[in-house]
Amino acid sequence: MDMRLGRFLALGVLFLLLSAVYVSHLGAQQESIADFPSKPITIIVQFSAGGVTDLSARKLASLLGNEFKQSVVVENKPGAGGNIGQNAVAKAKPDGYVIGTFSTSAASTVPHMRPVPFNTKEDFSFIVQYAEFPMPLCVRKDAPWKTLMELLEYARQNPGAVTYSTAGSGNAQQLCMEMLAKRGNLKLVHVPYKGGADGVAAVIGGHVVASLASEVAPHAKAGNVRALAVLGEKRLKALPDVPTFSELGYKVDVRLGLGIVAPKGVPYPILKKLEVAITKAVHDPSFIETLDKLAMPPLYRNSEDFKKAVLEDYDRGGEIVEALGLLKK
Repeated sequence: MDMRLGRFLALGVLFLLLSAVYVSHLGAQQESIADFPSKPITIIVQFSAGGVTDLSARKLASLLGNEFKQSVVVENKPGAGGNIGQNAVAKAKPDGYVIGTFSTSAASTVPHMRPVPFNTKEDFSFIVQYAEFPMPLCVRKDAPWKTLMELLEYARQNPGAVTYSTAGSGNAQQLCMEMLAKRGNLKLVHVPYKGGADGVAAVIGGHVVASLASEVAPHAKAGNVRALAVLGEKRLKALPDVPTFSELGYKVDVRLGLGIVAPKGVPYPILKKLEVAITKAVHDPSFIETLDKLAMPPLYRNSEDFKKAVLEDYDRGGEIVEALGLLKK
C-alpha cells in the first residue's frame, strides 16, 4: 500500500513539474509574441543590389525600422531567377525575424520548368503585395529599331543575332520572349543575369541587343534607352507613349507582382503585426514616391488576396510553360 502511495505521489509531483514547465513555456511564448520584434528583422531580397526590388525593399526596411524601433536589414541572395532567395525565406526559422521579397512571376513559372527546393503553394506565409514590376522591352537609345515590329523583323532576317537580358532564367520575361519567338518562328538568344540591374547595364553597354527587366524602366523614362513595348494589362504611367505587347497583338497572360512573404508556420499574431506594419509602410507617401522614381506601379493586396493571386498565377504559369513545351521532365 505504501509503495502504491509513493508511486502515486511521485506521479503527482511529476505532473505538477511538467505542468509548470508547460505553463512557463506558454507564458514565454506569449510574452515573445507580445514583445515582437525584440531583435533585428532581416528582409531577404532575391535579386542583386541596385535593382527595383532591392531599392524598394530598402525603403520598406527603413520605414519598418522606424515603426518597430528595431533594425531591419536587407540581405541580397540573388541567383536562379530569384529562387535562391525565395528558398532562403522558405527554409528560415518561422519566428517572423526573417521575411523576404517575393516575385509572383518567378514563383509561378520557374518551378514548372526545373526542380526547385520549395513548394510555392505550401512553404510561404503571404503577408502583403505592394507593387507590380514595370517591364519594358528596351534597346539602346541609338539602336536602329524604333518599334517592336522592326526589331522582330531584324531577328527574322538575322537568326540568333538578337540577344536579350533578363533578371534570371525561367522567369516571366523569358517566357514572354519565348512566346514572341515561337509565334514569329524566330531565334532569340536569352542571356540571364542575377538581377535586372546587371541586365540593364548589359544593354546600355552594348553587350546584348535588348533587355526585358524592371530595372530598365527608369532608364527608359530618363531617355537612356528606347522602350519598344511593355508587359502588363495597361501602359506604364512612367512611359505613357509606349504600347503594351497586347496592343501590338501579342497576348501575354502574366501578372508581375512584388510582395513580402515569411516562412510557413509563423504564429498568426506575429504575421498580423507584420501585415499591419508593412501595410502602413507601403502606403506612406515617401514609399509611394520611391515606387514612382523606380517607375513601379503600386498595387496593394492584403495577405488573403496576395495568397489567392499567387495560387492563381502558379496554375496559369504551368499552363503557359506547357504551351511553350518547357515543362520539366
